[in-house]
Amino acid sequence: MTIDDRPRIVGGGPKKLLYTVDTIRRMGVGKAAKALTARNACKACAYGMGGQQGGMTNELGEFPSVCNKSVQAQSTDIQPAIPNEAFLHPLSDLQQLSGREMEKLGRLNTPLFKAAGADRFEPVNWDFAIAHAAARLRTTDPDRSFFYSSGRSSNEAGFVFQLLARAWGTNNVNNCSYYCHQATSEGLGSTIGKGTATVELEDLTGADLIFVIGANPSSNHPRFIHMLKHCRDRGGDVIVINPAREPGLVKFAVPKSPTSMLSGGTEIASDYLQPRIGTDIWLLKGLMKAILAMGAEDRAFIAAHTANFHELEADLAGLSMEEIQSKTGTSIA
Repeated sequence: MTIDDRPRIVGGGPKKLLYTVDTIRRMGVGKAAKALTARNACKACAYGMGGQQGGMTNELGEFPSVCNKSVQAQSTDIQPAIPNEAFLHPLSDLQQLSGREMEKLGRLNTPLFKAAGADRFEPVNWDFAIAHAAARLRTTDPDRSFFYSSGRSSNEAGFVFQLLARAWGTNNVNNCSYYCHQATSEGLGSTIGKGTATVELEDLTGADLIFVIGANPSSNHPRFIHMLKHCRDRGGDVIVINPAREPGLVKFAVPKSPTSMLSGGTEIASDYLQPRIGTDIWLLKGLMKAILAMGAEDRAFIAAHTANFHELEADLAGLSMEEIQSKTGTSIA
């Protein structure tokens, strides 16, 4: 399948640079520099930001390695506190704001309390908040509680949080990252024996073929686009499988590449498959069936590292390409 009817919209480009510069201006250059050079991972996508060495450097030592999403995440954390005037408005007013407008109101720097029957949140002092929480805890069975935190919290905050739960008498502790990724961890763990990624960033530097399935790195992980661009630059292929057609996965003007910027963008996807939603298994079976039809499978690898391949082979033999293409709405040739 080839990419045709390319969209006019190009991912990245000057607009990303201008957004980043404007965000840094609003943050303050000093605060932005301190945040972006801290010893940390990227707050947006967990790419390296220099780790213990600090500085906008990824795991391969590339500098500068930063994107607008990282700057955006940092700006949210260090923006001024929400002005007290905002809490004079009833909930009905706040409900009219978009998520972006709510976020731009500022950070929470004081506890909020909504009394039964009240139509708004009110700022309260910490003594009241702690006393109220303690009173509610005393009337609750620890076994019927659940402590739920943000996956973006610091390790230190997470450690203290779970200590509080255990001291109170429960180990029902979790965070949002678990719910985002647990299905993946279970699936990978039960098939390949490991619940996390089996590759490192360095592995991609020599890859000749990269599949991007159901992901949107151009929007959420722009730094990964560099790896896809490098793959294309050295003659490799990038196969994107996504029901949605993301312009940035078709063409992306990489801000740190003058050539990419001046040329109007770099072609990212070699092929862009758009299966119907919910037919990804059908599509993957179609790809496997095509590999077997070409005799391109690595039998030695399969024998050494898989089990019950004959069952998969029999299942694929019972499917026709016409059926697969009808289910997925794509053409696999």
